[in-house]
Amino acid sequence: MAAGAIWYGYSEYTRSNKNYQHVTPDFTFSAADLIREYETDDSVAGLKYNGKAVEVSGNIKNIDKDEKGFYTIILGGNAGLSSVRCAMDTLYKEDAADLRVGSSVTLRGACTGFYKDEMGLGSDVILNLCAIVSKKK
Repeated sequence: MAAGAIWYGYSEYTRSNKNYQHVTPDFTFSAADLIREYETDDSVAGLKYNGKAVEVSGNIKNIDKDEKGFYTIILGGNAGLSSVRCAMDTLYKEDAADLRVGSSVTLRGACTGFYKDEMGLGSDVILNLCAIVSKKK
C-alpha cells in the first residue's frame, strides 16, 4: 500500500502538462461562435466543452503580459465586449510576444470555463495552456 502511495505521489510530482500544439482538437470554433455558444446557454456549453481541447480563431483584441512574463491573448470582435481569453503555455511565450493586436490567429488549448458578466460589461470564455496553431498579420 505504501509503495502505491509513493508511486502516485511521485507520478503527480513529475507530471507535465499536455502540449496542445500537438493535440487534435475536440472542437474548432471562431471566437465569435464559441462566445455565442456560452452566452446562449453556459450550463450546456460548459458540460460540452469544459476540459476539452478547443481550437479557436479570431482577431486579437488585446495582449496582456503579467509581471512574471506570462501572456494572455484576448480574441473577439470590436463590436462586442465579450471575448475568449487564452492563457498561453509558457513553452510558447516567445511566439506570443511576436503577436500583434488586430492580427488574426488560431490558438488551441484546454477550455476551462466561462465568466458570465451580469452587468453587461462582457463575458469571457477561458482557455488555458494555449499554443499558436497559425497566425496572420
